[in-house]
Amino acid sequence: MNQSKSSGCLLFSMLLLISVLGAYAQKSDAYSKEVSFSSANDAYVIWQNSDRFYSYGVGLNLKFQKEKLLGLQKYLPKKETYFFEIGLRLEGYTPTNKTVTPTEIQENNISFDRPYAGLSFATFKVTYAFERSFVRSGVLLGVMGPASLAGDFQGWFHDKVTNDPVFEEWQFQVPNQLVMNIDLSYAHDFTPEQKWIDVYGMFNTRLGNLYIDATPTVGFRLGKFNKLSESVGMDNNILSTSSGKELFLQSSISSSINIFDGTAQGNLFNRDFEYAVDGLSTLNTTLTQSIYFSSRRFSLGIEHYFTFGKVVPKERHIYARTVFKYKF
Repeated sequence: MNQSKSSGCLLFSMLLLISVLGAYAQKSDAYSKEVSFSSANDAYVIWQNSDRFYSYGVGLNLKFQKEKLLGLQKYLPKKETYFFEIGLRLEGYTPTNKTVTPTEIQENNISFDRPYAGLSFATFKVTYAFERSFVRSGVLLGVMGPASLAGDFQGWFHDKVTNDPVFEEWQFQVPNQLVMNIDLSYAHDFTPEQKWIDVYGMFNTRLGNLYIDATPTVGFRLGKFNKLSESVGMDNNILSTSSGKELFLQSSISSSINIFDGTAQGNLFNRDFEYAVDGLSTLNTTLTQSIYFSSRRFSLGIEHYFTFGKVVPKERHIYARTVFKYKF
């Protein structure tokens, strides 16, 4: 995706949204709802020019506080508070060698370092907050394959917006299937008394026919930030008040143990996808460098992800993600 055009469109959209919502903002110390928009793309990394592996992702989420919902308020009785989240997301994954020649098709000699894959899904999550930690669990339900429309969306965006190449090779993507995953995370603040620098740990595991993996993380924050269970860097700032403004850097390193990745291997129960990755990388490392700002209503995050050995052993991939949030 053309970097200058995509970055310009994103910046213009965010400034327009801030202006419109700011006109209707009213003073309040706390809000019970938050809407957020996120966009991820390797084209956002200004020092590179690539469109591969995790090619793009766009999502819309709504967080809300509610006294009772599905009986989930009964769990973890020592919690301080809790909130819920629903979301919709579209993601596209592409190989490094995107094009296929007529000769390769005729000779049935097509190969990719990772396959094309499209994802369209909905999520539901609940977060339980404690004084120096939080627990988050969720479920993902969606479709992978042509029915996700991820390839169609990328083709339209490249053709109509950025004037980038449109890849017919999406016809070789992972076949259609329903996907379902459960997700569980726990984070803990190791230095809750520190004001300007903070060290934390986190553990996440996913189980289903889309991903099976486990990821421990250690990181630190530097700047002005809320406690972990109320911080924008942990996606918890719906719990913060108007006095909890933030501006900080966040850095982390994580190491994932990977058992299965549907975007690279296809169907968990039927391993006959012709272009599946033969040897999934069982261990990968991710470095994350982020900057966050959070005010009374608005929040903004810019995150850079440096992945090493994800899906394909020894491969490196860099992408960035921006997220804009508004509380009401």
